[in-house]
Amino acid sequence: MSAEMRKALAERRELIQKRAEAVFDQAIAERQEWVLALGDTPAEPRAAAAWKRQARTVAAYRDRYGITMRTPLGSAPDSDAQKIDAARAKAALARLRDLASSDGQNEPSRTARREGASRGL
Repeated sequence: MSAEMRKALAERRELIQKRAEAVFDQAIAERQEWVLALGDTPAEPRAAAAWKRQARTVAAYRDRYGITMRTPLGSAPDSDAQKIDAARAKAALARLRDLASSDGQNEPSRTARREGASRGL
């Protein structure tokens, strides 16, 4: 792939990410029902960042296919391309809901794991 093509793809990726972020931020500001269905943003910073990435994936899917329904993913997809994108959005939705519900409560800290690994029986 040429350097020019790589640059064009990187620019496109950045524009898509910015658009998804803007759509998501607007949905939050307007307290749109689909956003409320995602669950709370985790308090732990790494989990919160992962949650937001997944939420932006859902926002991008909604934006691309013009979904205005109150549910995060809308109705069943029509085309094969939308089915593929819907599967990605569904996986993102499952992951962010998992992050929202666990919020790191079931994961021991790195320090605790290291300390446990260094102890003998």
